[in-house]
Amino acid sequence: MKQFLLLFFILSSSLYANENIIIGDSLCTFIDNASKKANRLAPKGDLAGTHLWYGGTTLTWLKEKVNLYPVTPTVRNVIISTGTNSAYSTNDDIPGLVDALKTKFPNANLIVVPGSWWIKQPTRWVVTVSEEKVRDYYARFEALGVTLTTPVGDSRVCCSNDPHGNFEIYKTIGAEIDALIN
Repeated sequence: MKQFLLLFFILSSSLYANENIIIGDSLCTFIDNASKKANRLAPKGDLAGTHLWYGGTTLTWLKEKVNLYPVTPTVRNVIISTGTNSAYSTNDDIPGLVDALKTKFPNANLIVVPGSWWIKQPTRWVVTVSEEKVRDYYARFEALGVTLTTPVGDSRVCCSNDPHGNFEIYKTIGAEIDALIN
């Protein structure tokens, strides 16, 4: 029995060894590339949610997956990228996501990377919302005590109309995250 418990402890501690995790939508890839101290749980997101990130997902999807995730007290920082795919909806349950994150990661600081706006992808989708709407959306996180980084920003300015790429703005965001994790 002792051997079984020791093996279980070793396996579960390595599963949750990452103390600084990045969760949410497709922008997680570029945040991960830019941060030296935080990582996605796996390099490829999964729609089942075990890695807590996947391209094209919304805050509702993320909250559902976080609620299914085991309590993991070893995580010290959770970096969140969400909002873009719901076009910064006023109906997004931000308090519910924050509560779920605090329950599942009780020792973690929460850091949100505000997303992008004025995204124009010729073959896929378009998000054309005002900067004011985006700032109002993330102010709801900040009111709950969540730390915000610099936003990815207006895609027409930062990212050639599409925030999917290793653009300079992610270096700024990655450096901010790494400084906050210190």
